Amino acid sequence: MFLQNKSLSIKLIVIVALALLTGFGCKKDTGVLANKLEDVHLTYWQVWQNSFDIQPIIKKYNQLYPQVKISFRNLRYEEYEEEMLKALAEDRGPDVFSIPHDWIGLYKNIIAPQPESVSVKRPIIKQASGTQLEPTIEQIVTDQSTLITAREIKQEYYPFIKEDILSKEESANTAGAKKITERVMALPLNIDALVLYYNKDILEQSEIFEPPATWENFQTDVIALTKLGPNDEILQAGAALGAVNNLIRPTDILVALMMQTGVQMVDDGGTYTTFHQSIRAEDKYNAGLEALRFYSDFSDPAKKVYTWNEKMENAVQVFKQGKLAFLFGYSYSLPEIRASKINFGVAPIPTPVIKEGIARVTVANYWVETVSKKSKNQEYAWHFLNFLSHPENLLDLQAKTGRLSPRKIHASELTDLELAVFASQMQDARVWYHGKDAPTADKALMDMISSVASDTRSLEEALSFGAQLVTQTLR
Repeated sequence: MFLQNKSLSIKLIVIVALALLTGFGCKKDTGVLANKLEDVHLTYWQVWQNSFDIQPIIKKYNQLYPQVKISFRNLRYEEYEEEMLKALAEDRGPDVFSIPHDWIGLYKNIIAPQPESVSVKRPIIKQASGTQLEPTIEQIVTDQSTLITAREIKQEYYPFIKEDILSKEESANTAGAKKITERVMALPLNIDALVLYYNKDILEQSEIFEPPATWENFQTDVIALTKLGPNDEILQAGAALGAVNNLIRPTDILVALMMQTGVQMVDDGGTYTTFHQSIRAEDKYNAGLEALRFYSDFSDPAKKVYTWNEKMENAVQVFKQGKLAFLFGYSYSLPEIRASKINFGVAPIPTPVIKEGIARVTVANYWVETVSKKSKNQEYAWHFLNFLSHPENLLDLQAKTGRLSPRKIHASELTDLELAVFASQMQDARVWYHGKDAPTADKALMDMISSVASDTRSLEEALSFGAQLVTQTLR
C-alpha cells in the first residue's frame, strides 16, 4: 500500500532514514518511468510467530516497497511439514518458510542460499494534491542492498548460531587455488535454550531455598523432594527426568549432560558419531555412557533418585498442578506456566562440580527462516528476510513475543526477570547436529533412552546402537 498522506519533506526524510538503516544505496532507472511498478508476490509460512507480531513489520516494509505483496500464513505444528512439502512439490509452496535449526541439512536441496547482495525496485511517491486525486509514482530507484554477512553473524549473534546457519562452500579460482566461502542459509528471529524451572513452594517446604547449581546437589534435592506412595506410586516428583514420551525435549537434556563432561558428539568432519567413544585412556572412563546412566537412573525404581516414569502425565501439566519440583524446559513454556499461577522460578541447568575441562553448557533449540529455491522472487524474499532481521525489528519482536532476540546486544534491553535467565545461558549454549535427517537422529536417541528404561538393552548396547543409527543420518 502507499504511504500515508504527509508533507513531501517529512516523507523523504523517513525514506532516507530507513534506507540508511538498511545499508541501501540507490540509483535512478533510465528511460520513461512507468505509472505503476510491477507487483511482487511473496508467501511466508510460519508456525510459532503469529500475524499480530509479524504484520506491523510487514507494514513497515510495504511503506518502502508497496509493490511487494506479502501473504503471511500461520500453520499448526502438526500439519506444517506435510503441507509445506506437498505445496513445494506442486510449485505452490512458500517463498519464505520456517524450519527447526537442525533441519537445514534435511532441507538443503530446497533452500536457496542467501546471495551477497540484491537489487530491488522502490518507488518515490508523489502525494495527491490539487486536481491529482491519487498518489502517483514520481521516480523509481533501485536499491543496491548488501545483505547480512557471515562476519556480521559471527560478530553480532550468539556463538552457536553460526554453527547452524553458515555453510562452507569450496571453490577454485582460475589458478587452481582453493577458496572457502561461507554462505548464509537461514536467519533466526528468536532463540531458546534449555533451563531449569523449579517450584519455589515445594522447595521451601523441605527448607531448600536455592535451586541446585550442580548435578550432585540436584540428586540430593530430588531424593528429598520425591514422595512415593504404595507400590512406588509417585505422589510428588522431584524431577521430570529419565523417561522419553512425557518430557520436553528429553534428548536435549541427555545431550547437555554429555557435552558438559566434554563428550564430543560427532567427529570434526561431521561424518560419524563419537559420543559413545568418550573414554579417558588413563582410567577407561566413558563420559557418554555415564551421562546415559545418570539420566536413566531417575526412572529406575531400584535407584535412590527414582522420581519419574512413563506412566506420569506430561511433565508441564504435572508442574502446573504443583506436583513436580524440577522441570527442564524452554522459554516457549513460560506463558503456559505463568497462567497456572504456581509460585515458580527459573535457573540455569545444573553443571558438574566446576573443574578443569567442565563446561557450563546448555543446549539451544530454535527455528530459523529461509528461502525456497522454487521461489520466483528469491532476491526480494532474502531482502524481506533481512529486513525482518534488522536490529530494531528483532528488538520489537522480543518485546512483543517474550522470545529472545538472536542478537547479543538485545539482552541488555530485557526487563523480564525470567527471560533474563534464558539470556544468561546463551553465550554457553551449544548445538551439535548438522546431518541430513535430524528427526531420525532424534528418534534414535529417544529409542536409546527407552531401551535402557525398558531393560531391552544394556547401557553399553543402547549407547552403541544409538550412535550407529545417528551416524547413518550424518552421511
